[in-house]
Amino acid sequence: ASEGRELLLNKTMTTLGKPGSQVAVINKRPNGYFITHVGGNNHPVVNGEIIGAQAYALNNQDVIELAGTKMEFHLA
Repeated sequence: ASEGRELLLNKTMTTLGKPGSQVAVINKRPNGYFITHVGGNNHPVVNGEIIGAQAYALNNQDVIELAGTKMEFHLA
């Protein structure tokens, strides 16, 4: 089980999801972290809202749902 696990976003770009199903990238930029849908029929959901094709700015404690997994984003 992955409950309670942490994924450190220490790279400029971190890929999440399941190829062929739903894939997103979280980019670290000078002005913050952004999530972008890059593959699959279903777009990621942030705080209950489906994000579009544009990069979506992440805020502390945003809840991301992707490929059947729910995770919470935390700024360190």
